[in-house]
This record gives sequence, C-alpha cells and structure tokens, in this order.
Amino acid sequence: MFLGRTKELNALNERYVSDKKHFGVIYGRRRIGKTEMVCEFLNGKVGIYFQAVQGTVLRNLKAFSEKVCSLIDYPEDYVFSSWGKAFEKLSSYFSGQRYCLVIDEYPFIASKDKSFSSIVQDFYDHSGDNLFLMLMGSDVSFLKNEITDNTSPLYKRRTFEINLGKMTLDEALLFLDGLSTEDKCNYLSLMSSYPYYLSSIDKNKSFEENVISLLLNRPCIFENLPDIVLSDTTRVQGVYNTILESVSHRHHSISEISDDIGEERTSVSAYVNVLCNCGILSRNETFKGNLKTHYYTIDDPMLRFWYLFVYPNQDKIHNNGTLAYENMKDRISDFLCRGFEDTAILYLYKLNSEGKLGTLFGTFKRYKADNLPKLGRSVELDAIAQEGNILLIAECKYRKKPFTNEMMEHLRESTSIFADKWERQYYIFSKSGFEDGFEYSPDIHCFTAEDIVG
Repeated sequence: MFLGRTKELNALNERYVSDKKHFGVIYGRRRIGKTEMVCEFLNGKVGIYFQAVQGTVLRNLKAFSEKVCSLIDYPEDYVFSSWGKAFEKLSSYFSGQRYCLVIDEYPFIASKDKSFSSIVQDFYDHSGDNLFLMLMGSDVSFLKNEITDNTSPLYKRRTFEINLGKMTLDEALLFLDGLSTEDKCNYLSLMSSYPYYLSSIDKNKSFEENVISLLLNRPCIFENLPDIVLSDTTRVQGVYNTILESVSHRHHSISEISDDIGEERTSVSAYVNVLCNCGILSRNETFKGNLKTHYYTIDDPMLRFWYLFVYPNQDKIHNNGTLAYENMKDRISDFLCRGFEDTAILYLYKLNSEGKLGTLFGTFKRYKADNLPKLGRSVELDAIAQEGNILLIAECKYRKKPFTNEMMEHLRESTSIFADKWERQYYIFSKSGFEDGFEYSPDIHCFTAEDIVG
C-alpha cells in the first residue's frame, strides 16, 4: 500500500486537471520514492511511463517503441526510425485527450544522445494542451543543469519541478503505526523519514532483530547499501566510499577529509560538492572568530550506520551478524541517541509548517562556533533559525536522565553570544522529560519523545 507524499500528489493532480499542457521535472537521490510516487499519480490516467536503462540510445528507442506499439496496435517488433517519430505518433494517438508521458532516468538517454533534449523540446513546444510531460532521474546535477543552463534546449520550458526529499514526520509515522514510543524513536533515529528504509521494517520482529536482519545477517537487503542509494554519478566504490567513511568518523572539513584519505583538497572539494548535490552529504556552517567555514555530515543516518558499523566490520559480520551486533551494541545505542536530534528537527519542521512556532521560519541549521573568547569554550547548537527579531534555538537530549535547570542555564549562556536585540525562544526535546522543579518560562517550549512520535 502506498503511503505519504500527499503534498506532492496534490500538486501534480492540481496541474493535471488544468486545461494547459505541463512540463515537469522530478529529481532526487536514488530510492527516495520518485517512481513509486509518480506511479501512484498515474493510477487511473492514460499515457506512457517509460523507464530508461543504462544502454545504447537504440536499445532505449526500441524499448520505447515497444511501449508505444502496444498502445496503438502496431506490431510489437516495430521500431520507430527516430524519437521524434515515436513522439509524433503518440501525440496523434491521444489527439484531444489528456495524457501523460513520463520518462524516468532521463539522463540515461540524454547523456548518450546530445540531441535528445532538443527533440524533447521540439515535441513539447509543438504539442497541444493535452500533454502532461514529466522527466525524472536520480542524477540530480544533470537534471538541474538541463533546466537551469541557458544553453540547454529545455531552459525555461518547465512549468513545475519537484526536488523530492525525505517524507514529513507524520508520513514517516504511518510506517510505524502500532509500535512503542521507544521503537518509533529508534527507527526514526536509524532510518529518518526515508520511505525505502521504513517500508522494509518487519513489525513482527523487535528493533534489534530488524537491524540484524536488514543490515548484518548475510545475505540481507542493505548488505551493500551505497550501491543501492548512491546515484551512478557517485556510485564508485573508491574515492566516494573513502570520503563517506572518513566523514562518518568525524572528519568533517575539506582539509580533515583530505588529510585522512590522502587526496588533494581541490579533488576532495569537487567530490564533496557532488555528494552534496545528490543529497548524501549536508553542508553546515562553523565559525572561528569572524571566519566562517563549512563542515560536512552524512545526511542519511542509515548510510552513517553502514559506514560506522558495517563497512569496517564485514569479516566479523560475515561470520556471525548477531554476535557482531552484540559486540557493537553499546556504540549502536550511542549512535541512536545522536540520531534523536534528526527526529526532533523533523518535529520542528512539522510545527513550523502548522504555524505553531509563533512565526514562520525558513531552514533550521546546526550552529557551531569554536573557542569563543567570551565564554572560554566552544558552542554547538542542534538547530537555530532567525526570523525578524526572533531567534529560535533547539536542544535535543536522548538520554535516560531528565533535562535539568543546569543544562538550561548552560544553553542560555551559549546563546549569549548572539545579539541582545534578538528575542530567544528555546525548544527543548528530551526523551526522559524534565527534572522535578524545572523552571519553566514563556520562552522555553518543552517536548518529550511521546510528544514527538505520539
């Protein structure tokens, strides 16, 4: 059963029922759910969904011809002489009738045939208002370039684009219905709101049993996770693997990664930019005095887990995945505690979208400043956002002890580095609640794990 993506499906259907032709581009990392969402949208609609493959242009043209021929009653072995002829026949067949044409993994064709985008452009420009065209792919950089580069034939042609990311928290919780609060938190800390991971959960097994069966017992579905989720741009079991492993072991800056893996900084920077564009790494800001620099983290907690626990322990896991889990259990528990931060931020985005934060914020960002003279220490905040004169600060604690007044004072001291003109609003997320006698005030908003996952 298909779950979630309500906002995106509503947007697609709103455009579909209009009386105008549309040209949409949908992109996002592999296994984010693009194909599943579009197939759900296509349910009950006429047209063609075509999945391109990594092969020759002729191979893809033959496969597309077969799709068209099955629709129009041509011999199944008939091959159109060109893409243009195939598109032309499709257009004439659906004359006056609303229809969809979806080309999935569009870069597989367009990267091999440099004229293909021009052919698609010409087809769209000369089509009637009954066409609903969508191009899709997981090579994010390629597709973005196709629609934003003013030298591309598709420049300024699109009527909408969707950069498909993780699901919302509420949609992720649909996969976890009926589980305990602790299990929900653990799964979200490990899998975040990625539907591909969440759909693999067997609710008849415990959380530990699922981790072992999905990641550690051989053979298992996520045995070679990078091969599954990295696009073909980044799916190189060499330098990209090495970079991601380095980042998972807390080498976060370009210089740290470069020194750790022995690659030139310019090369590392180029590779890291590709991983950021694909949504695998996230770029965060850190401050040293007045100097702002960037540090990088793996955005996908399952990939972080894989590089921390699976990749370096493959021999042990091959021998006995269950025993390997037991040996790593304490470290995995610590990993899940850190992952609670991501879950709390998902909840913060939920509150923001519902207008429950007092004002509407943009992006919530981690904040890190090293060796501040004013405090004599560094400051690291789980999330901050600023709008007008309001500064929102989030702190997340997934620990067995309640959040204390002492912790709150430490947080207030940390935020004293910001200008006094900003009104602070503190959002505190604590798995174990708050200590007896905690001093609540109007600028402190408190949430437990139960509040977050229900």
